[in-house]
Amino acid sequence: MDLKEVKIWNVKFNLLTLEEIVSIVGGWLNAGKKGIHMTAVDACVTVLAQKDQLVRKAILESDIVSVDSYLPARMLAKKGYDIKRRVPGPELMEALLKDADANGRKVFFLGAKEDTLQALTKIISADYPNLVIAGCRNGYFSDSEEAEIAKQISEVAPDYLFIGMPSPKKEQFILKFKSVIDAGVLFGVGGAFDARANVLKRPQGFLGEHGLEGFFRIIRRPRLYGNRIGVLCEFIKLAAKS
Repeated sequence: MDLKEVKIWNVKFNLLTLEEIVSIVGGWLNAGKKGIHMTAVDACVTVLAQKDQLVRKAILESDIVSVDSYLPARMLAKKGYDIKRRVPGPELMEALLKDADANGRKVFFLGAKEDTLQALTKIISADYPNLVIAGCRNGYFSDSEEAEIAKQISEVAPDYLFIGMPSPKKEQFILKFKSVIDAGVLFGVGGAFDARANVLKRPQGFLGEHGLEGFFRIIRRPRLYGNRIGVLCEFIKLAAKS
């Protein structure tokens, strides 16, 4: 099976389409595979991986790494790699939810605030009545609670464990527990819970179509996301050197 893996910028990517990823993962689940580690990597996470060994380790040890944002996709294409388009984490999560609905699979949501999580599960239950929400847990917990949370997840054995926490927290959790959690897929989706629960608006029109979601967030919430301008500049320098 060709996973179209490319190692670059001290990380790796699988230059697969959304449909290819869903097909491959679905096949693995149907074959009984467990502990499938998926990561969506954008420009900011790529820069973080240059400094954070744990984040870099999580990416390199993932089974599938999607190209999550415009800049990495654009730079990879400019370097001659055959990449059709980026595969944003929220869109990939949505496609996997559709697979879960079509096949009656179980899902577990870990992360976000409690009210966001409740809104999310209500929306998902309405949109995908055939999947099973096996459990959920907000992302506000201490290190001492992690083992018990991992045990609770294993008890319901979800096919998909979606982890809606920021980096490096989601990478830390996955690396620490993926060998012991009874789950088919462990997928760190970052802010996808907020987007799906309509807490965080995603751009429409030109910005959305051209993968400029990061710039949209900076414009809308400069105090929260303004520091990303510097990070994006770091990525451009990194990509230009490699």
